[in-house]
Amino acid sequence: MKSTMRKNLRRTIPIQRFIWLMKKPVFWQLTILVHSLLFCSAGLFYWLESDLNTSLESFQDALYWAVSTATTVGYGDITTQTSSGKWLSMALMVLGTLFSALYTALFAAALMKPELDHIEHEIIQEELKVESLSRKVQSLNDRDA
Repeated sequence: MKSTMRKNLRRTIPIQRFIWLMKKPVFWQLTILVHSLLFCSAGLFYWLESDLNTSLESFQDALYWAVSTATTVGYGDITTQTSSGKWLSMALMVLGTLFSALYTALFAAALMKPELDHIEHEIIQEELKVESLSRKVQSLNDRDA
């Protein structure tokens, strides 16, 4: 039975696991939250620095800055010039790291789901066996008493 189960697990292709993830509301909630954070940060950055920052020519530049900052890549071609912009950058770096960790956990859960389901099934089967043996021992004790 174990070998059949393993073969079935191997047949589960990654795209099916990704589809499972896409059906989860938490994935979409996190995606909307992250994209909202990026666009709001870009808008705020553009509003704070568009008059002072010569490397900032358009909202697209601000969005590029927000994505590179949130992903902690920070190419350095667009940098903050104001104190407010620096505080925004630091907050976005911390939040970007947090959201990266959350996305990583979601994708890991999607990849590991079949294996975890299999392990959970095996645990339940073992618990049923232990319960059955416990009832048999109890009935033997009751009979001998």
